[in-house]
Parts: sequence; structure tokens; C-alpha cells
Amino acid sequence: MLPFVWPVGAAALTGLATPVIVVGAFAALLDKRARLFRVSVLGVGVMWIDVRMLMECWRLSLKDPRQKSATWEDDHEAVFLAGLNRAMILARRWVGFEVRLDGRMHFGTDGAPLIAFARHAGPGDSLALAWLLGHTAGRMPKIVLAEALRWDPTVDALLTRMRSSFVPSRTGAGDDRTAGVRALARGLKHDDVLLLFPEGQNFSPDRRRRLIDRLREAGQELKARRAISLWNTLPPKTRGVIACLDERPDADVMIVAHAGFGQLSTPKEIWDAIPFTDRPFLVRTHTYAAADVPDEPAEIERWLDEHWTEIDQWVATHEGSGTS
Repeated sequence: MLPFVWPVGAAALTGLATPVIVVGAFAALLDKRARLFRVSVLGVGVMWIDVRMLMECWRLSLKDPRQKSATWEDDHEAVFLAGLNRAMILARRWVGFEVRLDGRMHFGTDGAPLIAFARHAGPGDSLALAWLLGHTAGRMPKIVLAEALRWDPTVDALLTRMRSSFVPSRTGAGDDRTAGVRALARGLKHDDVLLLFPEGQNFSPDRRRRLIDRLREAGQELKARRAISLWNTLPPKTRGVIACLDERPDADVMIVAHAGFGQLSTPKEIWDAIPFTDRPFLVRTHTYAAADVPDEPAEIERWLDEHWTEIDQWVATHEGSGTS
């Protein structure tokens, strides 16, 4: 989508959504959860947050056309964090989405970058974790994203200027899918955090079953057994993890687990759960000093597998209730 078309398109979509919001308000007389009303208002609100961030990008471009300002990246990071905060406030107000911590969150060594390896499951987990790291840990999230997300002009403009990494869904023979991750890790500043999801895709029971079937069909019985042993997560892929640690052996590492939304893997399940007032997004973190993280690929793989087993067991205890 051309960037200048997006505000006009947002205005048109708002006009189309207005009758839906009105219908949703009346439907709330029958549906005490007021799901249609909540979701339609939230959707319009998030859309205009997105437009506002895009317009802030334009303002910064006009202010510094040559993009040579010493604060160029910092200014865009501030726009990103402000947009995340507005979206989280809206989500809490309209659908009851609330982030809670299970235990103390250690932010890593002062003056050293941080790499976070997180579970990937449920709606909105990447945004929630980026918000948590930015506003609670005081770290600027650097995110690895799918190339397809560039259809959103705001994502394309803002996150590109923040040096995020976009990974294409398909690469040619010989292409290194970790190149962007390596560059992102290499460029980490002392107050940055690189957020990576080693599973590579959102967990769902169906994806777990399909992965097990594919591994068995490929004759990879050991990997299939490993996937079978995990009920709430997918086995972590290690290429990106090893690339990050290889580039930044000086970085502390945070392992991030979360529970409460992992079983909501279909639109119907998400719809039925709205509002999420009795289902907090519960997050548990453990941070390890750089010296305590292995540096050999085989050791890194074993280390990560051990932590993913711990995450899987913790999620099994907390997924249903979302409470500690």
C-alpha cells in the first residue's frame, strides 16, 4: 500500500465501521460481553494509532530530510514506544487485555545489551512483550519480523528506520536467513533488547500436531519425540539463536515465558474469550549474565532445549488460570 493512501483509507474504513459500532452498542443489550462493540471500537482505535505513527514519521522526515540528525533513530524509537503504549491502553480499556508479571523482572547488566528469547503463542504476544521490555525494562526493543508485515506502511517506514530485521518467507538457494538477525544483533546499543521468537511461529495444538507428522514423515524420529514431549510450545529453532549469541557474546540473555492466551489459537476461541478480564497475560522472565550462557552451538542447543522444557512445564501450570 502506498503510504499517502493509508490515512485516506483509514478514514473510509472508519466510515464503514461506524454502523458496525452502532449495531454493536445495541447488540450489547443481548450480549452482555459486548464483544462486537468492544472489538469494533478497538479496531478503529488501533488503526488510527497506526496512522498517527505514520504521520509522525512524515513529520520527522520533513524535519530532517537527509536523515542525518544525531537523534534520528531515537526520535523514531520514541514514536514507536508511544504508539505501543496507546495501543496497550486501548486494549486494556476495551477488551480487558492486561499484562502481569510472575515474579521480579531482572533487566540485565547496566551498560550491556540484552537478548530476549520468548515463547510465541496467542494473540498480540509480540506487541505485549515489546511493550513490556520498552516500558518496564527500559530497553528499546529490536524486533525480528516477517517480510509480509511490510504491507503496513507504518511498519515498513517506522521499523525500518529503527533497524528492525525483516525475514522473507522464502529465500533462494544459498541465502542466509540469519543475515538480518546477525546485523541486528551486531548493531545493538547498550540499552537495546533484541526480541526473538525461536519457535518461528505462533504455537497452536494444530501446528504442534502437523509438526510432529512432518518430522515422522521425514524420518526424524528423535525430533518428533522432542516435539511430542512439549505440550504448550514448539521445539525452538536454534540457527537464529546461535547467530545472535555468536555476534554478541557480551549480551545478557532473558528467557521469556507467558501464559493466559496460548490456547486461543482460532478466531472463535479469541472471540469467545472477550473480554479478557479474568485472563491476564502473565509473564515470567529469567535473565542470565553473558558469562553464564554457553557459546558452542551444541551447548547452546541443549541449553535452550532445557529452558524450553521449563517454559512448557510452567505454562502447563499457569495457562488455564493465568495467575501465579
